[in-house]
Amino acid sequence: MRFWRQATEKKGFASIEDWYLGETGQLLFNELEERISPILSTTFGYYSLQIGCPQLAGRLQQSCRVKHQFTLDEIESVAKVHANPSMLPIASDSVDLIILMHHLSNTAEPHAVLREAFRVLIPEGKLIIIDFNPVSLWGLRHFLQSWLEQVPFTGHFYTARRIDDWMRLLGFDQDHFFRAGYLPPIQKPSVTRHMGWLEKGTRNWLPLLGAVNLLFY
Repeated sequence: MRFWRQATEKKGFASIEDWYLGETGQLLFNELEERISPILSTTFGYYSLQIGCPQLAGRLQQSCRVKHQFTLDEIESVAKVHANPSMLPIASDSVDLIILMHHLSNTAEPHAVLREAFRVLIPEGKLIIIDFNPVSLWGLRHFLQSWLEQVPFTGHFYTARRIDDWMRLLGFDQDHFFRAGYLPPIQKPSVTRHMGWLEKGTRNWLPLLGAVNLLFY
């Protein structure tokens, strides 16, 4: 069963969600799903909240065992809740799982967003952060071309070490850390498909250069 429409690869994308609907984005998302599903399948509770990429939440969380799943965005979208993630209209100690998907890199208030996540999570709650890795070929292209403001190479890419430092100051302990996505940062699938040798070589010999960081707390 196919979970989403096919999107035509194009020069510009309206959002990171739009990009994930394209062929290159789907290849990366498949790997994200493989990494996150085993952990979500053992995550239980009453409420989960995904901040960022609300259209992708249904597939990303299909293995999640949390009973009520919500999505949040600042603008009018398919998200169930419209609010500022740095000022969540949610009671403290009430959420079992929060997923930040490509939100920290696209907010001017990353520290405030993390503080709010800490506030609303129950003491045993889980936080998952998904964002691009600046120490990668994707990060290099972001460094060289971010001024063009072309999705997905927009926003500020933070290193996993920096994010973990912030999290430790808030009192979070890291449970798992993965990197995913070893395709070259090329938006032409016809070219990408012929560069499997580069993907395989990077995955085997330079695993630190994965396109995306997945941090679990």
